[in-house]
Amino acid sequence: MNTTTRQSRPSGPAFRTAQFHFDTGPAALFDRVRFQLQGRRKLRFHAAHTRRHLAEGGAPVGVLQDFDAETWTLVAAGVRTDTGKFVNSTWLREVDDHSWWVVIGFGDTIETVTQTEPRGAGPDIVTAGPLYRRVQQVNEALLDADD
Repeated sequence: MNTTTRQSRPSGPAFRTAQFHFDTGPAALFDRVRFQLQGRRKLRFHAAHTRRHLAEGGAPVGVLQDFDAETWTLVAAGVRTDTGKFVNSTWLREVDDHSWWVVIGFGDTIETVTQTEPRGAGPDIVTAGPLYRRVQQVNEALLDADD
């Protein structure tokens, strides 16, 4: 299993993450992501220079900030390997015949925007094994607690 180390905040402890694809990941994980991001919201950028850079490159920044889980397509979720909880999610947004992946992190913050093909499955995607089962169990429990 491939994992990445991610800094939780500039001065905080690092934690390992793993990626799960919607087509092959635990259903409870993606139910939880949808539950947490339900409804419409305005996404924000962590830094103004990121927004400017994307706009200069032709990205439809305003459209990509207007998030609605009902009209966007959930593609993947990044999960902490120690807790099984998601830390970000990747969504597909079609705009003027272009596919855009938007990675949404904590606090409705846009982490990454990429113009891409809509597939998204690769060797780093977790599809089975102990971490898969743990993430399924953790997110089922979290969904039950949310009811």
